[in-house]
Amino acid sequence: MNASHENNADQRAFWSGKFGDSYVDRNKSIEEVNESYADQTGITVEEIFQKFFKDVDKESRILELGCNVGLNLGMLQKLGFTNLYGVELNKKALEIAKERNPKVVFANSSIEDYEPNEKYDLVYTSGVLIHIHPSALESIIRKIVNLTNRYVFGFEYYSDNLIEIKYRDHSNVCWKQNFPLLFTQEFPQLVIVKEEKFHYKNSNLIDIAYLLKK
Repeated sequence: MNASHENNADQRAFWSGKFGDSYVDRNKSIEEVNESYADQTGITVEEIFQKFFKDVDKESRILELGCNVGLNLGMLQKLGFTNLYGVELNKKALEIAKERNPKVVFANSSIEDYEPNEKYDLVYTSGVLIHIHPSALESIIRKIVNLTNRYVFGFEYYSDNLIEIKYRDHSNVCWKQNFPLLFTQEFPQLVIVKEEKFHYKNSNLIDIAYLLKK
């Protein structure tokens, strides 16, 4: 077992179990997620995806790592993308994702264990890297970059420095930091195509969206 796999074992167990199941129940529809996010930040998640994917070819092979119930993949389908793939650890979430998105190809796997036969044109995470143990991130970042031929997209909590935050009263499951910086430090050849921060109105939380190109 490699160090990354071992370091992130508690987090995988957390999301594959009861807490992951309860997360599924809280994320019911694209409309609800958009409305909630707009109330908190003034912009919908769908609008953010439109901004960052507008110049990506609609025929691109796109992979979401940690797709949960497939809401983001559903948004991409609304934007006209048809060659979509999703990887999800939680079996309950995966079954819902498959039911809602019959045209998407899904796999039940952790990021660490996912070994496809082909690469993708764009690989992305949304609210996933924040839940990976910091000691395992370097390996996960290498995995993401190695899975793509062209683009990496991310949409995560942001902080200048690494900070652990409580996640629904749980410890050791959520960390915010400068994720695009981690990518460019590990792979200096990556170009930042676009980057934007989104501030929450009633808290000190900041999200960051970033599109990187090989």
